[in-house]
Amino acid sequence: MTRSVPAGYLLVLAVLLSVAASAAAPVTQTVLDNGLAVVACPHPASEVAGVFLGFRVGAELDKPGGMRALIHEHNRARVEKLLEGDETFAPLKRVLDEGSPMKWRVEWDYLHVEATCASPQLGQLLKLLRVGVFSAQIELELLDHGRKRLAQEYDGMPQRAAEQTYYLFREAMLGEVAAARPVFGTPESTAGITPEQASAFAEKYLQAGNATIVVVAPLPSDEIVALVRDALGSLAPGQAAPQERLVVEPGDRARVDGNPLTGLATIVVGVPLPAPGDEGFVVGQLLYHILAGKQGRLLRDRGLLYSLALNLPFRLLAERTPVSVLPVVMSRRPHLAIYAECDPNAVENAHQALLRHIHSLREGAIRPEELERAKLNLINAEARIMLAPGSLAEHLGQIAVLGGAPASFEQGAATVQKITKEDIIATGEAYLQHHYIGVQMPQRETGQ
Repeated sequence: MTRSVPAGYLLVLAVLLSVAASAAAPVTQTVLDNGLAVVACPHPASEVAGVFLGFRVGAELDKPGGMRALIHEHNRARVEKLLEGDETFAPLKRVLDEGSPMKWRVEWDYLHVEATCASPQLGQLLKLLRVGVFSAQIELELLDHGRKRLAQEYDGMPQRAAEQTYYLFREAMLGEVAAARPVFGTPESTAGITPEQASAFAEKYLQAGNATIVVVAPLPSDEIVALVRDALGSLAPGQAAPQERLVVEPGDRARVDGNPLTGLATIVVGVPLPAPGDEGFVVGQLLYHILAGKQGRLLRDRGLLYSLALNLPFRLLAERTPVSVLPVVMSRRPHLAIYAECDPNAVENAHQALLRHIHSLREGAIRPEELERAKLNLINAEARIMLAPGSLAEHLGQIAVLGGAPASFEQGAATVQKITKEDIIATGEAYLQHHYIGVQMPQRETGQ
């Protein structure tokens, strides 16, 4: 018997679709004379401006390890110093303090900064980015501050078992390349980076020619571009950053390590997906929604939960979920992966139970109502992104720095709706034939 999607759910979705479709005007992209790519998205439904600044500078340039992250932390500290000490930015500081803080992130494929502010302060925010982020001048005190922050990240990694297991999975999938290692390097690698090396790197790569800025604001596109040109148009272009081609060699591979701080085994099992822009990537996003959530397959599979050998009462699953699907994110090497915690003696049982779900997707064993619900969930998620200038700027920025072209909400929804079970099987045959595993096992400290 086919289960229908609740009418209330469809009503909420219809409202979201209507708002999202009318929230933003068509997106335009302009490249300034210095190579800076400007993505302008008029968004009359909000008085807030969302800004995404991304640098197409990948992990392959992290020599020594953590170079990109250290400079990014230095620039974060410099921006905070400017906001605290420069009266020029006092109105902007008040707006940022009252709203969302700026977000600084280091991805394997790029660096980015995100911020939202009231639209009257947009010009001031762009000038802050110019002074704080594009300058190649390095301050030793701020660089040392960045080293300490990154050392904390590295030292805390053993306590973040899921994160460490994910790194093992990436290494199994990609091999021993920079794009599989932690983006924050090691205390030893970052300690060896001199101010001169950091300055040379920033002067070469963290410049306009490698940058994309996305502005979502209640302004016409030409006014957005004019504001960006006024603030950033005279920046140096820098040197084009090379990008390594990430190849996944076929074969089933695992990487295993020990962790003295956990009493459980942790495992990540995953498969590669097509790059963003390929319809197969959207298929991968659909597969995520088939597996994840309260209505997804994983939490409804009592046999899977039993195979983890944790003896958890089902009433506790709302508080502690020992299995979850990792979000399918846009990257040069996207993937669908499942994380689980299990008894150390149940690793192989857990591995096979997770793999069974991946195999079923590869073979197209999907009920019509499952596929329909996954489509609605994916369209719903995309609609929510469109509603807020900040999340929309981030979404458009991720597409732009990875070399894609933005599609309208209607185009994206149509792409999702037309996916069939045959499309899923075709993607499965091309990409889900081999899987990669990261495993962490409990380990006693040496000498105990």
